[in-house]
Amino acid sequence: MIIKVDFDVLNTFDCTYGGFEEDAGMVKIFVKGGLALPYGKLTNAGGEICFGKCVKDESENVERLFPRHYIYDPSRNLEYVEWGMDEGGLKARTGTGEWTCYEGESNSLYAMHEYVGGCWFVFDEVVFYRRTVDVYAPDRQGSSGERRVQLFGDVYFANQLTKDFILEGVLDVLPGPGWMSWMIRAKTFYIEIRQ
Repeated sequence: MIIKVDFDVLNTFDCTYGGFEEDAGMVKIFVKGGLALPYGKLTNAGGEICFGKCVKDESENVERLFPRHYIYDPSRNLEYVEWGMDEGGLKARTGTGEWTCYEGESNSLYAMHEYVGGCWFVFDEVVFYRRTVDVYAPDRQGSSGERRVQLFGDVYFANQLTKDFILEGVLDVLPGPGWMSWMIRAKTFYIEIRQ
């Protein structure tokens, strides 16, 4: 499934990226998790599925389309695969079956960081990119001091139809693992969900 979306409405800062594929001016980057969607809904425009930002009351549960949909609580470093609100607050279950209860609405809202993953970011008609990876130390708690840089294309070969896309986050595969910054100049962007 291909979903057209304005890249600028996505919160990609907490993403963890896996593999990537390059072929004939196209770059595909696997998003393992950490992608946050704003309130939105899907429309069908000319045979294309498009994601549009909207107010909460008009929002659809678009997250259900993604292979990975979860809540992450950074204060407890826990990822939840099932959750629900009741009169006491949020009740959530980890993948190992452990339940956690958050009392009160303020604690529940603090823990509600809803993410998706298991999809591909696709950049088409790429004319240039610069990927920088600051490689983690073996314990993954800091930098090893090693930086790997990869360039493709010519930054000056661009026209009015191309746009700069900036990704930052954890890269879990070679040339990492490490913190990645990737600037891509391309004509189009969309999300691909493979079955």
